[in-house]
Amino acid sequence: MSAERVREDADRWLRQARDDLEAAEALIAAGKFAQAAFLAQQAGEKALKAHWFGQDLDPWGHSLTRLIRDLPDDLGAALSGLRDSALALDKLYIPTRYPDALAGLTPGEAFNRAEAQTAAGHAHAVIDRVSALVEP
Repeated sequence: MSAERVREDADRWLRQARDDLEAAEALIAAGKFAQAAFLAQQAGEKALKAHWFGQDLDPWGHSLTRLIRDLPDDLGAALSGLRDSALALDKLYIPTRYPDALAGLTPGEAFNRAEAQTAAGHAHAVIDRVSALVEP
């Protein structure tokens, strides 16, 4: 793939990551904390995939932890400080969406403002670090 196309793909994924995070923040303001936490996870995932695409690599899966771990060593080293944020966001992928993921509770009943804000903070950290790597 051409260098220009690689850059365009990375930029498109990073723009969507930022848009997802903006939507998460709007959902926090609206009191929709489970949905906000899920979109924060999505924002982090898409940002990491932007980094993969920016290196002309093919990412697989939804785990942020794995997206960091599976990068070649020289590329993953720059993201190693995000492992805690990645793991925190990974834990939100299923229970923020499915009513049978948490015993006796729906996601809307289980998540609170603080948890959603923490998730958004983790997503910000991922996006900020990836932005520094992807954008010239």
